[in-house]
Amino acid sequence: MRLNSSLVFVTAAFVLTFKAGRVMAADCSTNCTSSGAHIIVARESGAPNGVSVMNTVAEEVATRCPGSDIAGVPYPAEFNPYVESEGEGIGNLTEMVLGYQGCCPGSQVVLMGYSQGAQVTADFLCGNSETGFPETEAYASSVTDIVAAIVLMGDPSFVVGLPWDNGTADNVSYFPRLNTSACDPVADRSKHFPRKIWNYTEGLGVDLLVVISYCDANDYYCDSGTSIVVHANYVTKYHSEATDFVVELLGGC
Repeated sequence: MRLNSSLVFVTAAFVLTFKAGRVMAADCSTNCTSSGAHIIVARESGAPNGVSVMNTVAEEVATRCPGSDIAGVPYPAEFNPYVESEGEGIGNLTEMVLGYQGCCPGSQVVLMGYSQGAQVTADFLCGNSETGFPETEAYASSVTDIVAAIVLMGDPSFVVGLPWDNGTADNVSYFPRLNTSACDPVADRSKHFPRKIWNYTEGLGVDLLVVISYCDANDYYCDSGTSIVVHANYVTKYHSEATDFVVELLGGC
């Protein structure tokens, strides 16, 4: 499964085109994913459009879940200006998810984000409440019907102690999220989908937790540490676990 990085995105559900730096949703097509999932990847800072270390996880999920497709979030992914770059990512991801939801009710979407892309993904779901960033709307409560799984790695807005945390981090992140309650509707969908699945913190047979967020000790961005190596190592270290997590949430494919 390859990521489509052309200037016109033809996804399994709708056409996306660029207009003034934003993604605009056009008419729906008839090719929604009837099996597998529509996997949306928000890339890390500095990565070229359509390329992300997270593609390894996305492609493994797509291989194990036939019928899946993969789309990248087109946004600058720049270190500077970071706030503007991240904000554009939120806007484009919002249009991608809501557009797909409108075209393909009943389909499954998987969201993946690495580094700045993880913050983009979390801010789409939870709203941006980090200091120095403009506030944005939280969409978690609006997408519980379609978002099946979320994988975040090295999120600069990581908050220690949340039920979906995974890893060894124990410090405040670079841009700590101030409001995490808005994440709850999509984080725990047990009220909507009462089945039991694997949870990496508590073991087999717990309520449905659809978010997993990886941050390890000394990560420069998500743990306010000193190591870029730690920040860059999540796919190498956790790709098998993250893939299993998503596949289980998709019904084992």
